[in-house]
This record gives sequence, structure tokens and C-alpha cells, in this order.
Amino acid sequence: MSGVAGGTDRQRSQGLRMALKRTPITADYFMTLDLDGELDTGSIPALCELTSQVLAEGSRHLIMDLSAVTRCDEASFYTLLGIRQAIHHAGGSLTLANPSRCVHDALSRSVLQGQLPLHDLHLPAHEPPQDAARDDGSAPAESPG
Repeated sequence: MSGVAGGTDRQRSQGLRMALKRTPITADYFMTLDLDGELDTGSIPALCELTSQVLAEGSRHLIMDLSAVTRCDEASFYTLLGIRQAIHHAGGSLTLANPSRCVHDALSRSVLQGQLPLHDLHLPAHEPPQDAARDDGSAPAESPG
């Protein structure tokens, strides 16, 4: 899959039940990955490949939007945990955002429930989460109030 500067990419492989879309938030630093469809053992290789490609291109802070996931299994949670740990070791972060009902339900039954925090962000595609680190590695300024 080739990147499109400043735009979006879509990946739908033949036989996969998931579409992956990536949207840069800020140049080469923050990236949103929209997962659409079934997140299970059949789609994990494509998710891992795309995540590896995005990291290799320089993005370090990923938001995975799970709002359009229609099915997920225990293997997908272990994969997300592994991706989260790999990104953390590379100096980045992974935010699992806007989980669908099936993601909430499946994770509530999973032994990984406490290890994969979910966030309801509902941010426009161009805004990183407020608690994300800035480009210089410092913490964001606290808002007055």
C-alpha cells in the first residue's frame, strides 16, 4: 500500500472483512487508523502490516478508531496489546478510540479488560488528543480553569 501525502489511504484486501483507512493528523507524527469491519484472526496480519508501515514512515502517536468494528475476538485484543507495547517502546503511544458496542462487550469478557483502555474521543480527524505529547516530547500545557 502506498502513502498519499496529506490525504488518506484505504486498504481492502481480497478476502478480508476489514477496511483500514489512515489519515495523517499532523505531518509525520500523529496518525489515525480507522478500522471498519471485523477485527479478528483473519484481519490481524493486515492491521499489523499497516501499523508497521506507519511507524516506519515516522508516525509515533497512533489513534485507532474502533467505532466501525462489527466483530472482534480475543486474538485481536492480544494483538492490540502487542502493538501498544511496541509503539510505547518506540517512544510513541496508541489510543484506542470510539469503541463500538461489540468492542465494549467483547473486552468486558476478556482477561485483558484492564490492560486496554478505551477512549471516547469523537475528535475531528485533524486534532490530536489533548493529553498526547507535543512534538518536542514535553507535556501539553494545562488549560486554565
